Amino acid sequence: MRWKPEAVLPVLEPRMCSQDEALPDRICSDLQSRGLAAPAAGLLAEQVAAGLVGQSEEDYARTLDSLVLGFRAQCSVGEHPSSREADLQEIERLMSSFAGELTKLDEVLEVLAAYLRRMRTACPGGSSTILH
Repeated sequence: MRWKPEAVLPVLEPRMCSQDEALPDRICSDLQSRGLAAPAAGLLAEQVAAGLVGQSEEDYARTLDSLVLGFRAQCSVGEHPSSREADLQEIERLMSSFAGELTKLDEVLEVLAAYLRRMRTACPGGSSTILH
């Protein structure tokens, strides 16, 4: 069942939108009727309920349409935050390993430099030996 924007309903009441249904429940069901999954609709309904109090039905419908579009855009841009957190942890692990390898390389270069200094001091002063 789709939402019909041409339906004219009275302005929302602060606590209840009908005798039986609380405003967050109505928002949740309206978001679900617009194609939003139930868990996401419930979460959004709780967060926006206070902001929708006193709005006309036309403004209410536009707000819900905007919420659904924004939520879908957010989902298409990025994955669930927990998967992004896992990606960040993997990047951190890789960077830590890379830093360890750079430390090893630095140590090897220091040993090589010390070896070259020793070779220079061991060579006679007047010789034309080139060290590469």
